[in-house]
Amino acid sequence: FDGEVCVRYEAIYRRAELASGERRLLLAVLEDGIRTLLKNAHATRGRGLNLQREALGWLTTAARVDVFAFESICDTLGVDARRLRARVLAEAERVPDPVR
Repeated sequence: FDGEVCVRYEAIYRRAELASGERRLLLAVLEDGIRTLLKNAHATRGRGLNLQREALGWLTTAARVDVFAFESICDTLGVDARRLRARVLAEAERVPDPVR
């Protein structure tokens, strides 16, 4: 896994028009959330665990109450939220546990 899930996914679903500032912002939020989860996938304490929990909660919540909610971002970008969520969770399980 090369850590570029969002970027590659966006390239597949990119619309014909150039990315607007808002679209780039949403993509950056999506990418940051996924990178945060993958980076902290095996955290067991401290800041890493807090970041993992926050990112996992954001990724797995189906609510669309906020423009920056995972589901809202995916809808706006034209990304299949269920497929992306499944892919990210599968990758998080495969991330090697860092040597302690």
